[in-house]
Amino acid sequence: MTNNGKKTMLYATGGVLIAFLIIASLAISSLTIPGLEFPWFTTSSPPVASAGTLAVLLIDSPVNLTHLNVTLDSISAHRPGYDNETWVSLAFVGNATEVYFDLLALRDVAMNLSITEIPPGNYTMIKMHIKSANATYADGNTTDLDVPSEHIKVIIRFEIAEGETTTILIDMQADSVAVSHSKKLKPVLKAIVLP
Repeated sequence: MTNNGKKTMLYATGGVLIAFLIIASLAISSLTIPGLEFPWFTTSSPPVASAGTLAVLLIDSPVNLTHLNVTLDSISAHRPGYDNETWVSLAFVGNATEVYFDLLALRDVAMNLSITEIPPGNYTMIKMHIKSANATYADGNTTDLDVPSEHIKVIIRFEIAEGETTTILIDMQADSVAVSHSKKLKPVLKAIVLP
């Protein structure tokens, strides 16, 4: 063999040996041998800290109310005008000065609150003033409720036509969470104009 052939053979053997060493070092670096560590080639993970446990529970605990009594002492309808503050007073049924009712007794039952002749035109809101409210719980305890704004307003657009009757149905639902936690009456109100 000539010198060039020997050099080529030497380079080829060296290349194969280097390739073998690279493959072997990669294989060894992925192995973990207990008690055998290479300080210059270690990938240590951060230490694991002590931990506690958090348990989160969710429940819907209903308020056991037997009565939710409300007393209204005024009701009015808003009729936009030049000053935008035109309120038309409505009379309670039977010309009563106030109306007392148990809101829970009105589930799926409608109560006549007011039947009043008022000027024709477009109206945008019904406003009721709550004089007092109290709740009776299943255990028999009764508590007075705060009414944050005293007035409850129902935004609804309706028209009064001369000689015709327009009927509005107001769905008043108690916010039982506010009643149980903060002793406040915050009703949820929805209204529709009946055909």
